[in-house]
Amino acid sequence: MPLSNEEWDSGRTADTLEGRILKFLKINMKPFSLGEIISGLGYSTDLNVKNIVETFAIQNALDKLVKEGNVTARTIKQQIGEQVYYKAVEPRVH
Repeated sequence: MPLSNEEWDSGRTADTLEGRILKFLKINMKPFSLGEIISGLGYSTDLNVKNIVETFAIQNALDKLVKEGNVTARTIKQQIGEQVYYKAVEPRVH
């Protein structure tokens, strides 16, 4: 499908993966695990090559958001092992 002139001018066709993740976390404003974020974005968690590649892309996007300070990550101890949860950083009020 051809691009619209607005898409051409902006240089991209849709929100970035990081933008979609951040929007999801900001709307919900509570911590989510990687699997919950994947499902919340509409991706499948079934084990196949396509979904594994998508999971790595989402994990890399989360790592970038944490590094930029837009998302915080915390490891939570659970009955079986540990799980990393992610939460959007709340805007500071001045």
